[in-house]
Amino acid sequence: MAVTTDDIKASVSKDIAALQQEVSRLQKMISAQGAEAYYEVRERAGKAYDDALPRAKGAVAQIRAEGVAAAGAAREHAAATTTALAVAAAMGFLAGYLLSGSQQPPRHWWQ
Repeated sequence: MAVTTDDIKASVSKDIAALQQEVSRLQKMISAQGAEAYYEVRERAGKAYDDALPRAKGAVAQIRAEGVAAAGAAREHAAATTTALAVAAAMGFLAGYLLSGSQQPPRHWWQ
C-alpha cells in the first residue's frame, strides 16, 4: 500500500489539530492555576493587613501620646529645653567645623 501525499497531509492535519487541542487545554489549566494563585495571594495579603492594622493604630496612638507628653515637658521647662537645644546645636556646629577642617581637598585624576 503506497502512502500518498494526501494521506501525509491528512495525518499532519490530524496531528496539528491534536496539538492545538492540547495547547488549548494547557492554556486553560495555566489560566485556572494563575487565578487560583492570585486569589490566594490576595487573601493572604488581606489577612496580613487585617493583622497589622490594630498594631499600627496602637503604635500611632502611643507615638502621639509620647509626643504630647514631650511637648508638655518642653513647655513646663522652657529654659532647660532651650539650653539643651542650644548645646546640641553648638556641638553639631563644632563637630562639623572640626570635620571640615581635617579633610584634604579632592584630587582629580588629571592633576
